[in-house]
Amino acid sequence: MMRVALTVEYSDGSGVVVDATAPDLIAFEREFDKPFTVFADQLRLEYLAWLAWHTVKRTGKTSDDFDTWVTKVGGIQLGEAADPVPLESKAPTGS
Repeated sequence: MMRVALTVEYSDGSGVVVDATAPDLIAFEREFDKPFTVFADQLRLEYLAWLAWHTVKRTGKTSDDFDTWVTKVGGIQLGEAADPVPLESKAPTGS
């Protein structure tokens, strides 16, 4: 499943870094009735801001509704989240 790193910079100079994950991406698709892949071809500022807001809200870093929250945003940077390092696996035994 895709993960997207989002860096939100607020107008007051503070900021937050979050990773949008499955719950956020699915919520995006339901909200806009578009596949998440629209980010590759037709990225709109509203899409990016909404995804960032949903992720920030889901992770408890704001209680604001979207319209209130977005008035506090100075900028949003989009990037790919780093894939997690796989856990070591034991060597197969027997066979």
